[in-house]
Amino acid sequence: MTQTIPINAYETSQALVVVAPMPGVMPEDVDVIIDADCVVLEARLRSPAPRDYLIHEWDYGGYRRSEPIAEGFGAPVVARMGNGQLVVTLTRAGERPPDGPIVVTPD
Repeated sequence: MTQTIPINAYETSQALVVVAPMPGVMPEDVDVIIDADCVVLEARLRSPAPRDYLIHEWDYGGYRRSEPIAEGFGAPVVARMGNGQLVVTLTRAGERPPDGPIVVTPD
């Protein structure tokens, strides 16, 4: 099951920063892909933990979100994962990043 994940995005003097919560996901389970002027964030769930929940409002893993890349931001693109959050940074006044995957590194 794939969930749409919420994001926070903000600008600094150097970059556009996108932050996405991804609890229960390891950096190697995350894909950040540049695709036709969009940044695509995806994560796979390693193993679901079946439970008899009393309240079940969110799930671990199986995340996907695609957002357009704002004008004026681009390569280099850096993706880091730590404390259950994915942080993607696109450089201000950078060149358009080439389509393809971005390596996600542990924070």
